[in-house]
Amino acid sequence: QEPASSSSSSSSAPPVFPNGAYADGTRWQVMRQKATICFVTYAVSLVMSIGAFALVFPPYQALMSLVMGFSLELLAKYGLKFKSEYLQFVLLDDVGVMPIMALTLLMPGLHPYLRIFAITPFFLTAVLSFAQICKNHPTLPARVANFFAPLSNSVARFRIMELRGHSEVAVGFALMAGVLSGRAAPFAALLFWNFMMMRYMTSAWTQSSFRKIDSTLYPVLGKIPIVRSGYASLKRKMYGFVDPESRRDGKLCAIL
Repeated sequence: QEPASSSSSSSSAPPVFPNGAYADGTRWQVMRQKATICFVTYAVSLVMSIGAFALVFPPYQALMSLVMGFSLELLAKYGLKFKSEYLQFVLLDDVGVMPIMALTLLMPGLHPYLRIFAITPFFLTAVLSFAQICKNHPTLPARVANFFAPLSNSVARFRIMELRGHSEVAVGFALMAGVLSGRAAPFAALLFWNFMMMRYMTSAWTQSSFRKIDSTLYPVLGKIPIVRSGYASLKRKMYGFVDPESRRDGKLCAIL
């Protein structure tokens, strides 16, 4: 979500951050040199990620390159400012939480194969940004732009974001299984799920993923009286983490 343009003279209006105050296409068109740096960084990180999936490159280095790509994109869009409104705009950006979220998977104690699997949502996020840059960068060769541009249309972005939401949830459960089997550090799983709470509050795709899990489990668990009440109580408690008003209002959510 982009910072709103501020034409009002009201003192309560949030400050405008010019580098990010454009739609994705316009933003990459006007940034030029910054867009080129992000293009090169994302190209390298995507190659390294594919190499990690193929067991050619270490997944640790692939994740580090993705963190660098996300960080450079945020700096290109918003610059660096020490204001609470700045932090809000950054966290609401599609890429905003990704650098810190990825850092939780760089902690020691994570099995290499589990780390390779965990690259998936970050890889998909990088694909989304890379496709936007390729479509709108004014000086890229037409062959490159035309090859990746289809991934930036609304239908493709919808599918990729949906897949990313599923993969984020899958990584969370994989980390829990890793903790139980001694292949992941408990602190890494705890941090990741804290960021998943943030993702749930800001991403409709993450919410949709949990709803699909709930729609699969509830028809089975709902037939067992004791399990049904325990499952409903668990949903209420977990939703309380992301919406403190839910307990007061009696709302339920399909987050596990």
